[in-house]
Amino acid sequence: MKKALKTIVAVLLAAALLAGLAGCGAKTLNGTYKSTGNLGGSLTFDKDNKVTGELFGVTLDGEYEIKDDSITFKYSAVLGLGTTVTKSFEKKGGSIWIDGTEFVKQ
Repeated sequence: MKKALKTIVAVLLAAALLAGLAGCGAKTLNGTYKSTGNLGGSLTFDKDNKVTGELFGVTLDGEYEIKDDSITFKYSAVLGLGTTVTKSFEKKGGSIWIDGTEFVKQ
């Protein structure tokens, strides 16, 4: 039970971090972006609006949608609990910013 709770917390933190990495004006993203923030982590986007994120060794698979200056992540988490998170998003050159956290394209 303790391990499941830790996993759920890690998944929710990863979803929040990933939601903070969106970019302005772009409708789709492609490739892997690595966080420059203290928590680390990375997001891999594909052309079909799929996203895979990794934080603290936990991998999340989901979908994303960019609208204007926000990005919404939809994840199916541990124990079938899903989560949807919307964060601010900006894209400049080879970086995206999600809730002020920079992610650099690898």
